[in-house]
Amino acid sequence: MAKRSLFSILSEQPWWVSLLVAMALFAGVQFILPPLAPFVALPFVAIAVYFAWQQWRSISPATVEARLAAVRAMPWEEFALVISEAYRRRGYTVEDSRSGAFDFKLISKKGQITLVQCRRWKVNQVGVGPVRDLYEALDQHEAFNCVCVAAGEFSDGARQFAAGKPVALLNGVALAELVGRIEKKGRRWFTHY
Repeated sequence: MAKRSLFSILSEQPWWVSLLVAMALFAGVQFILPPLAPFVALPFVAIAVYFAWQQWRSISPATVEARLAAVRAMPWEEFALVISEAYRRRGYTVEDSRSGAFDFKLISKKGQITLVQCRRWKVNQVGVGPVRDLYEALDQHEAFNCVCVAAGEFSDGARQFAAGKPVALLNGVALAELVGRIEKKGRRWFTHY
């Protein structure tokens, strides 16, 4: 069995655990070699700050479920608008292309094309067929890569097919982070960033 590093163990804990380790090391080394105590504790303080920043940026599981439920409740027109606006915020030029195997064509500032398919966003499980269709569209449209979006899960076959290919399967936490906070006001959905 492979031994795990202290860093990997601390990465799975709340940020304050790293801070407790830093304080314990500082106290222990301060007792034995006082001049070295800050230098021994400093890496763990840095790790605590890094993990605090990462955990602050992430969203809670309850928030993820609420956002995914809101996404599933949207009609196609509003979901398409939310996805296109999310990619525009990330700096892409978005072209609506609801024909064939994809729904949007994203163009990066470098000119690279990404194809996005999200028309099966409401299904519980996306199979290998839609992912294969999207992948086959890459060469036809001279695209760099592609993204298949779903509020549900991807089948094992879809995941195996996408492995090692320029195909990203976007669902769960990644989708919740992409769309941002969603609220329904009347008949319309609004996203807040």
